[in-house]
Amino acid sequence: MKAQPSAATSGVVVLVGVMGTGKSTVGSGVAHALRCAFVDLDAQITKSAKCTVSEIFARGGESEFRVIETDVLATVLDDARGQIAQQTANSVVVATGGGAIISQVNRDKIVSAADHIIWLDAHVDDLVKRTSSSKNARPLLATNPQQVLSSLSNERASLYEQIATSKIDTTGKQIEQVIDAVLQILRQSEGI
Repeated sequence: MKAQPSAATSGVVVLVGVMGTGKSTVGSGVAHALRCAFVDLDAQITKSAKCTVSEIFARGGESEFRVIETDVLATVLDDARGQIAQQTANSVVVATGGGAIISQVNRDKIVSAADHIIWLDAHVDDLVKRTSSSKNARPLLATNPQQVLSSLSNERASLYEQIATSKIDTTGKQIEQVIDAVLQILRQSEGI
């Protein structure tokens, strides 16, 4: 995992991890506790594209989605840094989509923009339970979620590890426990 920054310089907190680890829910809870802005990357993509993630996948497949994702991620992170530089925010919490880290460009952008990159991880059985009960449509899980989530976890683990400053195993944990774990990590650092 990436070395912890010596001092907080931007207050940008980015949550990464496979779908179902709780990034959006945890990110919202952390932002509420910190009284700061929260940005869900998938929600921003939907807003920017003026259609749902499922519609993007149906129209242009994963490749079109990834192009949009890269553009929106750059904008979100630049905006977050700008808010902090202009002192209109002390912190901004960003929940990425699970595959945002596939692109080297995205990984580089996240690393350069964030003080904290927290990898939320979980056992595949937990991921299957969470994603199957979620209201969000997940195009990549249309067939055999267990196999897909297992593959995604294995394929992406080294990428998450490459950029993460911290890792939290969310297996069997309640959302409040994970939020507390994130807040504990942030409190151990200066500036947040």
